[in-house]
Amino acid sequence: MTTVNNFPNLWLKIRRRFFHYLNFAIKKPDWIIMFCFSRIHFIRKLVRIVCKEKILIKYEVNSIFKDIEVNQVVDTLKKDGIYLGINLPEYVLQEVIECSKDITYFGDGNPQFCFSINDKKNEEKRLGKTFITGYNFDISSLCPSVKNLENDPKLWAIATKYFEKKSANVISRIWWTFVQEEEVEERAKGFFHFHYDLEDYWCLKFMFYLTDVDIYSGSHVCVKSSHNKKQLRHQFSLLRETDDSDIINYYGSENVLNICKQAGFGFVEDPFCFHKGTIPVRRDRLILEVKFTLNNYE
Repeated sequence: MTTVNNFPNLWLKIRRRFFHYLNFAIKKPDWIIMFCFSRIHFIRKLVRIVCKEKILIKYEVNSIFKDIEVNQVVDTLKKDGIYLGINLPEYVLQEVIECSKDITYFGDGNPQFCFSINDKKNEEKRLGKTFITGYNFDISSLCPSVKNLENDPKLWAIATKYFEKKSANVISRIWWTFVQEEEVEERAKGFFHFHYDLEDYWCLKFMFYLTDVDIYSGSHVCVKSSHNKKQLRHQFSLLRETDDSDIINYYGSENVLNICKQAGFGFVEDPFCFHKGTIPVRRDRLILEVKFTLNNYE
């Protein structure tokens, strides 16, 4: 059983995030309400019922995902929380990769640590620190192919059918996860533990590998059906993290998907599923995320 005692750094996490959450609560009181209650299955289902709309969706034209059948994707998402195989056409993949070479990244998501991918080692040496990740949060304004993905009618149709309401927000980001030669520091380990996200009552993330990914190069791991079958202690825990043994004992190893595929492979996930990143040990990983949410908390 995962308890607070399994996480001696609980107070450290609360202290580190307190002012961030407080700032959000002041600016967006509806966000803090969502953050507190969207982890509860009953509340999520109630929000879906209350917000449900009857919308006629047209998605057959102008999508780059010509082989994707929207109803099949949504049915699988509702059952498993993840659908594999929403792949980028080769020309889109190459355009995004080319764009990724010339943009600025934030080391570990911190705007104070800016670098280009070609200058990463020099910047790390100058700062005396090693970056675990490098994020760009403005990729859609820098890369027309990403902006087109944000507007793709089939992605919108999948999100709308899944939410049973038109999405209010779509945002993209791209990030590297870098090979680590030493153990990752404690504050960053949460990303590499099984956890679930609370970004809205309903959220979907379309993820696209931009590098080849195997078990040694930062594969994404997702637990099928864990968006619908959380234990009460996971819904009400102060932490959203749990360990591998807890996941396997409750959900079964057969439901733990370690996604290893070539560049261009894509999938869509409900991030309320338990999931985690893995630390690359042989090759850096680059991934693109296009996120749809029910509400706009920006």
